[in-house]
This record gives sequence, C-alpha cells and structure tokens, in this order.
Amino acid sequence: MFKVTGGKWHIRILVAAGSVVFGCARWGYAAAPVSGVGWAFPSLIHHAPQEVSDDTTNGSSSQQAKRVAKWENYIEQQNALRSAFVSSPTRQVHTPVSVSTQPVVVSQSSPAAVKVMRSHSPSPVKRVQFNPSEFRPGVKWIFSKSTHFDIYTQKRSSGISSSNMAMTFENAYQTLRRFIPWMMSGRVRVFVYQDRDAYQRYEPNARGWSRAMAYPTRGEIVVYDEPGKTRELQEVFTHELTHIFTQQFFDPQKTGELMTPLWLDEGLAVFMEDQSAGMQGGAWSEDLRTLNFQRGRRQKRSGLGSKAFNGTFGKSHRSGMGREPRHRTRKKETSVALMPFARFMQENSLKAAEEKKQVQEWYFQAFAMVRFLLNPSGGMSPSNRMQFEQFTKLAARGEQRRDPSTGFLVKDGSGKVVYNHYTAEQALGRAYRYNSVSNFEDRFWDWLNAQ
Repeated sequence: MFKVTGGKWHIRILVAAGSVVFGCARWGYAAAPVSGVGWAFPSLIHHAPQEVSDDTTNGSSSQQAKRVAKWENYIEQQNALRSAFVSSPTRQVHTPVSVSTQPVVVSQSSPAAVKVMRSHSPSPVKRVQFNPSEFRPGVKWIFSKSTHFDIYTQKRSSGISSSNMAMTFENAYQTLRRFIPWMMSGRVRVFVYQDRDAYQRYEPNARGWSRAMAYPTRGEIVVYDEPGKTRELQEVFTHELTHIFTQQFFDPQKTGELMTPLWLDEGLAVFMEDQSAGMQGGAWSEDLRTLNFQRGRRQKRSGLGSKAFNGTFGKSHRSGMGREPRHRTRKKETSVALMPFARFMQENSLKAAEEKKQVQEWYFQAFAMVRFLLNPSGGMSPSNRMQFEQFTKLAARGEQRRDPSTGFLVKDGSGKVVYNHYTAEQALGRAYRYNSVSNFEDRFWDWLNAQ
C-alpha cells in the first residue's frame, strides 16, 4: 500500500491480485484494471469506503490508527470476495475493451485459480494421424514436406532417386496458380514409387499404360520415379494436379461424384500440362501452330501431328486410371478434323472417339477449346482469365437469384439464398455472351484459322 499526499488531496493505492485500487476521498471511486497485469474482478470494481477522510491536517495517532484499521479490514473483505469469486462455478468475467481478451491465470501460485482455468479450457481436438499404408500396404514410405505438398517417397531398395522432386511439384503448382488460382485450395499428398515395377505392383488401380494417377476426393497424386526424366514428370504431374483442383472445385463437399464437364476437365488438364513446358507452351501449342484443321467429318483419317505423341493417349480420367507417357514423333502434312461442338460437349463423346480410335483428336480438341476460352493470345498472362473464372464459377456453383423488380436476393422459406444453376453451355453464354453453342463454335473457328 502506498500513500501520496499533497495539499488537500491524498491518494492511497492498493495493489492486490493484479489490479490497482485507487482510493480518492474527494471523488470516492476505486478500482481500475491494469492492462497486461491480470484480470479485473467485478467484485473489486466499486467505490472505496467513504469513511476515509481527506483531512490530512489532523495528525493524531488515534485517527491514523483508525484509518489503518479500516484499510486493513477493507483488504480482508476484498480478499474474501476474491476467493469467493474465483471458486464460484457460475462467475462471469466482463472484460473491458482496454483489457486483453486472452485468458490469464489470476495467480500462478493459486491452485484454485489454476484448477478453474483448466476446468473451463476446451478439450483438445484429437487429430487422426494419416496412415500412408492404408491404401498401399507393404510399402515403406519416407515422409517430407514442401510448401504445398506432403510427399511420401518409397524407400529405395537399390538405385538413386531423382533430385529436387519437391521443386518439380512446386513448379507445377505455380503454373496452375498463374492461370486458375480461384480453383486451388488445400495441401495435396504425393506418393512416389521407386520405379515403374513398384508402381504396377503396389498401386491398387494402376494399369500397364498408366504413368500417373489422381484421386481428387482424397487429394492424392501417385507417380513413379524415372531419373533423368524431370520434364516428363513435371508435365504429367501438372496434368494430374489440375484434375485434383478442378474436381474439388466442382465438388467442394468431396462426395466423389464427377461434376466437371468432361471436355473442360480434360481440356484444362492438357492445357496446364502444355504450359508447364514454358511460356511459349509445349507440344500441344506447337501442333496448334502447325497442323491443318478441318471443320466437320473428313474423308481420310490421319494421326495427330508435329510434336504430339503418337498412339493411344489414355483412358478418361473419369475412371481415375491416370495418364500414359507421351511418345513424340514428327509428322508433316497432317490434317485434323474436329468434332461439331454440340456433339463434342456431350459426356459420351470421348467414348465415341475411343470406339473410332480418335482419342488423340478428342484430347486435342478439348485442349484447343480451353486455350481459346482462357488464353487465346497465348501470352504468359491469360488474357481471358476473368471471363473464364466467371464461367467456371457459374458452371460449378450457379448464381444468386435476385428479384427483377427490387434487385434484392431471393430467399427460400428457411432464409437461405436461392441459386440459379446452369449447364456448361448456359454458363458459357452468360460469361462470354454466346447466344448458342453454334455461336461459340463460329467464334472458335475464326480464332483457330487466324493462328
């Protein structure tokens, strides 16, 4: 307890339990919390005893003794109130704005206070530890982390692993971030087998032609290591990473239902794969510049051209079977006939192309359509990114419905906002102002013939 006197005023300051109590005889108020010291108790924030006199001229020892006795009694009362407050299970703390809202233990030496704080602390959430062998038993994994990926690499029995694989994965991530950042969220797990034989042996859904696989619902990509083929790994990884984010964007609840339009899902994956080769694009962009295109059915079929791979491209990613490696061959004087858009944008168009052994052409058309919608100029920054973002959001989530007369949002009986849902064709019309699929196709061919 401290006493400050001067003239007609004197102030007694009592420090107790992390609060400062001011007793002023002239004004008759007491208790102010000190920020950073401790909690301010409501029981302490009230007026100090009015019996404390401001008559400092009377120096009789009896009056001084009375004042000391009153203050000692006052301290005992406050200590009793504080003890009752701390032990009360129904207490409520009203924290002033100036006081930190973080819970601070009143007194580290007070077992009662510590016990109360522990009893009111939320129970820690038990986190289930991920088991990398849950779907892949019999494999020993070495765990590592990069900025955006949790990487599980199979422990090698022999040979040397590729270096800087994490950097390869992060480069793929940055490629997607440049074009479709609104679709990207969350970390992705990557499983890397030591070689193709281990991939075929231990991966449950691996096929002989598969180079990589994606599990969008689980957020997992599976590849195998091939030392010396970093570029091929980056291309195929970018392809599969696009499937992860695209399908999670169209299915945010991770129901496992495939909601992304097939031509958009595959076309966007091939486009990102091509962009991972560099600012000017890769083999797909090369074909776009060098091949001859025909609108409609052609008389004689010829394989895809200049630097695109020759042979079957692979199965639909709708089956989750992944993607095969590309095999490039050089061909000249190649012409490619594209399918009418109204037929191509149907979900069974790839199956029809597989039956006619025209899978390469189907994937190329999907790539060209996405390239036209997202980045028709071919520059480093996508020239139509805002329109493409609006298109994908309308196709995936719809649009809030507004009352045409008032402009206010329409809500249902439970107070939830009502949404208008669109097909991919309707979303294209709203985002790009195409009045029909035929109008979209006409604009595409104007662009393609100018390449």
